[in-house]
Amino acid sequence: MNERTRDWRPIAYVIILLGLASAAMAALVPQYAIGFKLEVGVLLAMSTPFIAYAALTETLRGPALLLPGLVLLGVNAVLLVNERLLHYDGYADSPVYWLPWLTAIVVLPIAYLMRPRPA
Repeated sequence: MNERTRDWRPIAYVIILLGLASAAMAALVPQYAIGFKLEVGVLLAMSTPFIAYAALTETLRGPALLLPGLVLLGVNAVLLVNERLLHYDGYADSPVYWLPWLTAIVVLPIAYLMRPRPA
């Protein structure tokens, strides 16, 4: 099976699902009285880059498809572990609101420009 016939989109879809799951994990904050509280701003901030990435899955192929998704997933994972699990303070002054968007604004246009074009 050569590179022309290999379809990497199923892996990209798994990356999208993992990114949305990490956004949901970061947005669900345990509370003593009510169980869990949903931080809607955190959910939107961390899931929007994956929605934008999902819109590009039909256009991008090969490394131009997988690398931006892995970068976005890595940023979400680092934010989840650092801001939610290790140093949670109610997301006050947290990069969780702007870092995923900034990463998407930088990575996705670069991936779109590096996409393979038909000959």
